[in-house]
Amino acid sequence: MLGSNGYDMNLEELTQFDLCFPGHWIEGDDRAWAAENLLALRYIKGLFEEAVAAYSKFDPITIENHEEKFYESTYSRCLNNIYAKAFVFALDGINKFLLKLCEHLQPPEQVITFKAEYESHFGHLKHIRDSAIHIENRGRGKTRKEVPLNARIIVLGGFADRHFTFTGEDGKQYEIEIFQGTLLSAKEIIQGVINAYSWF
Repeated sequence: MLGSNGYDMNLEELTQFDLCFPGHWIEGDDRAWAAENLLALRYIKGLFEEAVAAYSKFDPITIENHEEKFYESTYSRCLNNIYAKAFVFALDGINKFLLKLCEHLQPPEQVITFKAEYESHFGHLKHIRDSAIHIENRGRGKTRKEVPLNARIIVLGGFADRHFTFTGEDGKQYEIEIFQGTLLSAKEIIQGVINAYSWF
């Protein structure tokens, strides 16, 4: 299957997204604290790998391939929706884990800074995720509280090339570009979080 860059993605090409733990254990006199932080980092790493896997299968309609895509099956289009949602859910899940990490696990001070940076890049994914989950409301032009959306146009998982768009509960349009640059931006921040700890 062609990847989002128009060629077959293989495992070797995905290594550019690999996250690295500098050691096996986090240093610290409080071993329970170290273990809890390490577990959170492993969950974050796992979610990022899910986003990478979804990206590797995503096959958008582009200017270059739109003629052949016109004849693709309904199920192929459904698969693209599944991969796009998986991409969004994974990256949004990382944001939630970073929030819990900062609020409950007393990470190094740098982690709080990286969390804010991740929020600035990917905080809007919450709106896409919520609308995807509550599509039964959005499809009727309603919020979860049955209030009419303040929006002229309601987009429910629309694609424009590599961009995936949903109308949020506030009536605004939110989108994410499913491509390697998005993942590399997330990787840089997450690797910064990992490197903020002392390892052995």
